[in-house]
Amino acid sequence: MSKKTSSGTVRWVSLVAVLAGCVDADDRWSGSVETLPNGAVRVTNPAQGVWRERSAWASVPELRLGEVEGPEATVFGSISALAVDDGGRIYVLDRQANELRIFASDGAHVRSVGRSGGGPGEYTAANGLFWLSPDTLVVVDQQGGRYSFLSREGEYLRSVPRRLGFYGWVFDGAYHNGRVYERSMVRTNPNRPPAMVGNDPDQRPALFGTSLRGADSTAQARVDTVLLAHPTGTLSESFIVRTERGGMFLGVPFSPAPVYHLDSDGSVWDGHGSEFRIVRSSFAGDTIMEMVLDAVPAPVTEAELAEWESGEGVERFRQMGGRIDLDRIPKVKPFFDGLYLDPEGYLWVSVPAGPMETVFAVLDPEGRYLGRLELNGLKRDTFLPPVVRSGRLHVVGRDELDVQRVYVFRIGR
Repeated sequence: MSKKTSSGTVRWVSLVAVLAGCVDADDRWSGSVETLPNGAVRVTNPAQGVWRERSAWASVPELRLGEVEGPEATVFGSISALAVDDGGRIYVLDRQANELRIFASDGAHVRSVGRSGGGPGEYTAANGLFWLSPDTLVVVDQQGGRYSFLSREGEYLRSVPRRLGFYGWVFDGAYHNGRVYERSMVRTNPNRPPAMVGNDPDQRPALFGTSLRGADSTAQARVDTVLLAHPTGTLSESFIVRTERGGMFLGVPFSPAPVYHLDSDGSVWDGHGSEFRIVRSSFAGDTIMEMVLDAVPAPVTEAELAEWESGEGVERFRQMGGRIDLDRIPKVKPFFDGLYLDPEGYLWVSVPAGPMETVFAVLDPEGRYLGRLELNGLKRDTFLPPVVRSGRLHVVGRDELDVQRVYVFRIGR
């Protein structure tokens, strides 16, 4: 099915997947489960998932928000966060305009709130959203040092200070047990593990020295800093050039890196793109589950490598005298580059794919690999997690026009 818009023709491709019931899944799943000496569960999955075509769920393209030209509310400058309420309303945070734009479930624009500034309901560089409760949405303004509380209708309620000494391109964290946990961007000591740092938005600032590693897990409510697992592989790979006036770091494309996800129930999920192994831990650092998949990474194509080499960053790097060693660029893509847990306990693992493809490997709450969900004609912005809610999959991505949009797919059984 295709849909013609003023900005061009968008090719919708239905997303078809399979989800069997519990009994059917047990009959078809050929993996293994074992209990490790520390009490954790290891789930080993074969390459073939549970899903079969006869019991498929179909994900049908339902809505697309975002145009090249049109009403101001539907022309996005830079989407920095996405949220959905239990009624299906969609909340899109635009960093460039410092606005929160609210849309009904059918895509109708409800209202836009916020603007640049330092007053009530204003933002410096709004870059995150999370639900404090079903009726209270929080706008994260890391650079502006504030959390702003809004009603689900978008009415400004109040703001509180954010007392953390770092900020990133997007908010990376979650709200749990009275704390806003954010992944720290400060790594002055490379031997120190990364951390999730907690802010109490209603009472006191974070206590940076507190750690739960080895502590009593019942103390979770008092914890302000949660140390994350040390990555099993490299943190990042870069090409470097230095000049008299400074220098430049250029990331090595297709390099695997550590991935973390904190869910609102108080579990930390981590893995490294160099292998398909995902670990779920408690805030105390105790391993709860380990999931392994016998997967094969996708190859890096010559066209993809050529596209990277033609980019502005590479050109600027070479103009500064930088040298690119092509032998350092992997021949295959990472096994995954993102993790997201939906409200029903299914883990959505972002798998690098082709230039205009979006792929998720999905694992059920027991850690069993179900299969791959593929969206063609859509390149997802991987720094923004998907939102799965009320039977719908929401992603931020781009089509052939490279325009940032919000795509909504209905997951039909």
